Amino acid sequence: MAEKENEVYLTRIQSQLPSHLLVQVPKLIPHFQKLEALVPIPRDIPDLLRKGIYYALLQSIVRLLNRETDPFLPEILPEYKDLIGTISETYATLQPEIESNWLDECIQFGDKSAYHWEWKHFDSKELF
Repeated sequence: MAEKENEVYLTRIQSQLPSHLLVQVPKLIPHFQKLEALVPIPRDIPDLLRKGIYYALLQSIVRLLNRETDPFLPEILPEYKDLIGTISETYATLQPEIESNWLDECIQFGDKSAYHWEWKHFDSKELF
């Protein structure tokens, strides 16, 4: 049931997604089903916060896939929980309005986070 809920939610918000994420939705639904089984995604939260979390997660998965990094590697999985926590804390602090750039910032945070995770777990070990 939870898997279907994510699929329904992604389908419901897909028309609101930026075009670069919208085209990825069919490919991302199976990833979200797997992610939800491994990482708890909050449910009963304000819709704007939930969208922000989903946008950041979507973008981080897209970025990792584009860089040919498996988004479900054991090194990466704990990072999603941290990403969700950071977005939730920031939301609580800022209390953004719907008209704000909150969702754009969440997308950017997801993108930057994925780059950081890849560097932290893989590239930095090659350099040092």
